[in-house]
Amino acid sequence: MANAKDSILLIGAGNLGEALLDGMLKKGLDVTALVRSEEKMIKLNEFYPSLKVEISKKTIDIGGKTVILAVKPGSFYDIEFKGMAKLLVSVMAKIYIDDLKLNVNAQSYIRAMPNLAARCEKSVTAVTGSHAAKAEALALFESIGKSVWVESEDELNIATALAGSAPAFLAIVAEALTDGAVRAGMKRGVAEEMTKGLFDGFAALLENSHPARIKEEVMSPKGTTAAGIFELEKDGVRASFMKAIEAAYLKASK
Repeated sequence: MANAKDSILLIGAGNLGEALLDGMLKKGLDVTALVRSEEKMIKLNEFYPSLKVEISKKTIDIGGKTVILAVKPGSFYDIEFKGMAKLLVSVMAKIYIDDLKLNVNAQSYIRAMPNLAARCEKSVTAVTGSHAAKAEALALFESIGKSVWVESEDELNIATALAGSAPAFLAIVAEALTDGAVRAGMKRGVAEEMTKGLFDGFAALLENSHPARIKEEVMSPKGTTAAGIFELEKDGVRASFMKAIEAAYLKASK
């Protein structure tokens, strides 16, 4: 992977960019961050006193660097790139590799889709692009969690729906479960704490068991789980989640 002597240029430090920055700095990588405002520069310097932060200019010199593009897709075309990057990594949705090649010179091109869990180094990041840079790109995103190589940008769009958008879907699940417990009579603080523990424990179970197997182990004849699952199936919850993934994928593909 990139090592401490490599020069990494992070362009953009919003929620995702800042999460990437945090992970890379913890790995001891040499990162320079380009941001759009002095306010953002001051904020980053407060959190990371040794970080090199600069205000982004219209023309950016990328010669010989590993460049991570974490700007909003609409801002990409406003930037002029000077020189040839060693590696260009884009975490922008809807900007395809062919579009990157038309606007940026680089030896290798990578697209990746992390998710918000990068904040706590638990992102699962789909990665695709130049096979020559595969190992370096996968290792780079392991600084914020797990990384998975996919063979096409279409699969990356699916990953955008699954890993990128689904944290919002799971947030709705967590909120609904908590509200359900409150509706049944539990104090909200207790319900929230139990829901957090539930998600943490379930993630550990999922590491070693198939979802269907977990359901089977919990669901006993005429039991409480069976009653609850019947209501979920009756309301089409499973189909709703499948439709949500499809809708997000189609949006990411356009």
